[in-house]
Amino acid sequence: MTPKFTVLRRMCTLLPAIGLLTSMAVACDDDDDIVGVIPTPVVRTVRDPAFNFATLRTFAMPDTVAHFTSLTGTNISPSREFDNTVLDQVRANFLARGYVQVANPAINRPDFVVLVGATASQTYDAYATYSWYPYYGYYSGWGWFAPGFTSDWTLAYPFYSSVGVTTLERGTFLVTLVPTAPALVVNPLVAKQLNAEWAGTATSLLNGNVTDNLVKAAVDEMFAQSPYLVAGP
Repeated sequence: MTPKFTVLRRMCTLLPAIGLLTSMAVACDDDDDIVGVIPTPVVRTVRDPAFNFATLRTFAMPDTVAHFTSLTGTNISPSREFDNTVLDQVRANFLARGYVQVANPAINRPDFVVLVGATASQTYDAYATYSWYPYYGYYSGWGWFAPGFTSDWTLAYPFYSSVGVTTLERGTFLVTLVPTAPALVVNPLVAKQLNAEWAGTATSLLNGNVTDNLVKAAVDEMFAQSPYLVAGP
């Protein structure tokens, strides 16, 4: 049986009609219209339309799903039962698009790093600049960067100005693509900032009756909405 989830595409067309987050039009993918009227989770992808994804070929990714917490409200970590499933499916999709995973990213800089997290707060604000180091600082794959990352570094979303803060419910998977080219590390000794150029979310995926197939299908849908994610030469 095909897993059920709501697919949101071509939001640029739909959002003005309902008067919500109209500015998201600039950053959303534009493949097809909404398909189906099925309960949660809702799969969405956003990107920086100014970024050239054809420049990317190699990647690395931490082996842990981070649990994002909010500064206010009650934080309850979602189940980790499907951590390996989502990590393996994200990796499999990138490999299927021709990308090559770097065996030793601590020494050989990959073109981008893939970060996977899940929201532990009922109202987590995505796409706002935040300090990624407490969640992913443990990862040895950052070793390629000298003089090294610290807790002063933040992760910014260039498409934030058009998308704005998106509030995600607890149990949402968030997959983020972060390029590593030196030119994309913005004023490394001043701003101490990395930029995320693509993100996919499966809203409330970990709330309710979850199966491996549902998790895999949600990740696959993120990539189906992102045909431009193909390894460059």
